[in-house]
Amino acid sequence: NGFDFKIEPEAPPTQRVKLVSAPASKNWTFGKDDIEEMVFMLTDSPNVMCRPTRIRMMFASRSCRKSVMIGTPLNKSEMKKLVCHMGEIEQPWNCPHGRPTMRHLFNLDMLPS
Repeated sequence: NGFDFKIEPEAPPTQRVKLVSAPASKNWTFGKDDIEEMVFMLTDSPNVMCRPTRIRMMFASRSCRKSVMIGTPLNKSEMKKLVCHMGEIEQPWNCPHGRPTMRHLFNLDMLPS
């Protein structure tokens, strides 16, 4: 998760764990609240990879910025690749922020048989 701790078992109880480094990325900085959330998550689910909310928000923001934007022209090959990749995603209907990734163009029931 980018947090680095130094553990000194022989130190006094309030000084046994020291934060050596914390993740930072462009405009995002992480600190005490993120560590507290991560400790809570690890306590709740010790064998699960955990990421504090703000780190997930950062990843979501970055993934949206790197994605295909509305109005971007795509050729047929790019369209096929995009649809294939969407088939590999757990929830392809929304971006990580919850915005829709697809647009309803027409009702298939209205097509002539």
